[in-house]
Amino acid sequence: MDLTSAVRAAAPDAPNKVIEGLDAIRDQIAAQGALDTDLRAAHMIGQCAHESLRFTLVTESLFYTSVDRVMAVFGRHFRDRAHARQFLRNSAKLANHVYANRMGNGGPRSGDGFRFRGRGYLQLTGRDNYRTFGRRIGIDLEADPDKAAEPTAAWLIAASYLANRKRGGKTAFQWADENNVEAVTKIVNGGLHGLADRRNRTARALAALRGERTLPQLRKGDDGDMVVLLQRALAAKGFPPGALDGDFGAKTERALKSLQAAAGLGADGIVGKNTWKALSPLPS
Repeated sequence: MDLTSAVRAAAPDAPNKVIEGLDAIRDQIAAQGALDTDLRAAHMIGQCAHESLRFTLVTESLFYTSVDRVMAVFGRHFRDRAHARQFLRNSAKLANHVYANRMGNGGPRSGDGFRFRGRGYLQLTGRDNYRTFGRRIGIDLEADPDKAAEPTAAWLIAASYLANRKRGGKTAFQWADENNVEAVTKIVNGGLHGLADRRNRTARALAALRGERTLPQLRKGDDGDMVVLLQRALAAKGFPPGALDGDFGAKTERALKSLQAAAGLGADGIVGKNTWKALSPLPS
């Protein structure tokens, strides 16, 4: 099972230490059933890639400069916008407020909210979770929460979480065996936030594990590493899209439509199977 290719397919810009950490504890996560099937490994990698912003965000920041954003994420914890404004640009104060008196945390003055904020590839949060999953993986995360952000621990936590957390009587890995991204997402996220991206990254990881290559449909408004690949491919074909910034904006759309017209395709500005074929061979 080529886990390196799967991680690179799900998140091409993942730091090398992410893959090195996965290699180091391969046997331990296999013991938790994470590698029993290609589907289980793909769902674990896809969900982790989404939750950690392509493995680049392993500790929750909680540094917000916009009241709109604070209300969108934590709105139920504030009386009104004026109340939320008091927590801007202060990560510790915000964490200690929104995570207080739940998940095993003490009140705001305990500091538990910030101490046990989200870490790792699945953003483990709350004293109870740090204690529980620390015991399961053999690391005292309650005493040293920062360890949850280290690559080996982050993978062990992810595998243990997906092997043990249930919804509808099935663990996340059992739902993964059915390729049910929605059910796995609800276990990880509590809702369906970012479902399209989770589905996309899981599918790419699965294709890599099966020795295939799958490329997503893209259109104006999309962003991320696959848009960077598109932009690089357009530039290589002589249709410069402007900055290679991962933002599918007007310049990228114009370059794409020009390529589609030159290739005899419908110039709809949407990257599908035939457009990817016209862009081949893709940059490595």
